[in-house]
Amino acid sequence: MRIKTKLSKAVVLTAVSALALTACGGGGSDDGGGGEANDANKPDQLTVAAWMDFPQDVLDAFQEEHGIEVVVNSFADGAAAQEVLRNGLGADGAGLSDVHLIELDWWTEMMAVPEDWVELPEVPGRWVEWKVKQGSVDGKITGYGTDIGPLAIAFNEEMLSGSGLATDPESFGEFIGGDSATWQTFLDAGREYVAANDNYFIDSLTNGFQAAINLLPAAFEDPESGQPYNLADNTEVKDLFMMFAEAAEDDISAGIAIGHNDWGAGFQNEQWATVVTPAWMSGIIADNADGIPGWRIAGTFPEGGGNWGGSFFSVPATGENTEWAVKLADYLTTPEAAVSWFNTTGQFPSQLEAMESPEISDTENAFFGDQQVGKIYGELAAAAGDSAAGGFRGENFAGIQTLVTDGIRLVESDSATADEAWASVVKNFEALGFDTVR
Repeated sequence: MRIKTKLSKAVVLTAVSALALTACGGGGSDDGGGGEANDANKPDQLTVAAWMDFPQDVLDAFQEEHGIEVVVNSFADGAAAQEVLRNGLGADGAGLSDVHLIELDWWTEMMAVPEDWVELPEVPGRWVEWKVKQGSVDGKITGYGTDIGPLAIAFNEEMLSGSGLATDPESFGEFIGGDSATWQTFLDAGREYVAANDNYFIDSLTNGFQAAINLLPAAFEDPESGQPYNLADNTEVKDLFMMFAEAAEDDISAGIAIGHNDWGAGFQNEQWATVVTPAWMSGIIADNADGIPGWRIAGTFPEGGGNWGGSFFSVPATGENTEWAVKLADYLTTPEAAVSWFNTTGQFPSQLEAMESPEISDTENAFFGDQQVGKIYGELAAAAGDSAAGGFRGENFAGIQTLVTDGIRLVESDSATADEAWASVVKNFEALGFDTVR
């Protein structure tokens, strides 16, 4: 008998927000886009606002090369960093750091007034092209890319092989649909798995749902006006919602996503066999599933792949040290620094040279059965191509996505049927009073 953990609405919102704000990255030094800052205006110290660990060797190297101490203004999470940045931009830069880390899902909101940010010099050939486009406003670069989150499926081959369904990454790929894998074939594989096992197929369907939403050209808002679509009439989103919600009704998910208090315990109790795993989550899984054998990374992903997460370093225009802040943003996003970040925190680089570095592509991961995890994610990123950039994200993207994802969790927690959950989501959306289009 599979035991369902029920989630309150407050826990759901907290978990989704934590999940959406988890990804980030950066680190290193070269002669890239930072240019030559004026020594006459050189400060003793530069500040960076972020919510993740920095490789100390990168900070030390910048100080050794330039004689400037780098102080990281750390926040508990991305939500706290976002709030401080939002308030500072609304107060003519009061309280802002010299450099800010900005997460992809709230990038559009922070860049609503492009003049608030310093235009950054081009660095040809450093990043995957779509990352540069994401970090640009009206054709001007305002953010240097850190990490990306190419998507994979982590699965436990011992659980799958015990059911006679798959024995290795290749056969697991075939099990979920092979080269023609879709979210429907993945969810149907989940139904087949739970029919033969006493645990769940996946930790939570919200991860896959978010990945599917990210592939839509314009999920929630009109790219021309920025206004939200009328959710009741948004058939693309509704169709995806119902596909995942109906799988939740069929009990293939434990309803426990990253950010939930029971997520780590779920791994230790072998409560599920698969997790939708952006690159930045692989190290988190290794920590939470420590001591549990059989976890592997598959090279097959539904709909050809995608990306989840990633951040940018940007320089507020109101800062007193903007020339040197640009130099620091450049330094933190070089290929060498990206390799250091990967080795320190597991963040997967957006820098082309770093992706091809043997330190990333050839390194064997003991937890994942000595797989070359960096190589697998690099291949998945290449396979996804420009579609990995995702669709349009307006100022309300993150909030609407949280609202819709909350509906999936309602079904996972047995609090509503798929139809009831969709009706609830639409009602809550309409209560926000948006001036909608179509």
